[in-house]
Amino acid sequence: MLELVDGLLVGSERDYDQVVALLKRTAAHGPPRSERVSRKLTDDIYELKTRGGIRIPYFYDEGRMIICTEALRKPKKTELRSVITRAQAERQRYLEAKRRGDIEVIREDS
Repeated sequence: MLELVDGLLVGSERDYDQVVALLKRTAAHGPPRSERVSRKLTDDIYELKTRGGIRIPYFYDEGRMIICTEALRKPKKTELRSVITRAQAERQRYLEAKRRGDIEVIREDS
């Protein structure tokens, strides 16, 4: 998960810390119920949000496992459709790879 934010947050320790805390809290307790922190974008694509403006589109797999597709700065309204389209494409690729047996889930204990 943390690989998503490495390139995006270089030089911004505060943003990095917020994203790491949000991902850890979400992994432990599920997505936040507040729409200020997590919201539904489409039927199967959701978004985690930090106070600093970082957005992480995600979707669910079996067992409510969360699959993050990317991490980015808050997109403009005109760019949001592209973010959703990329997330849907990533979801489709993930599901196809899973059907082929190309996905290996490695659970890390923290």
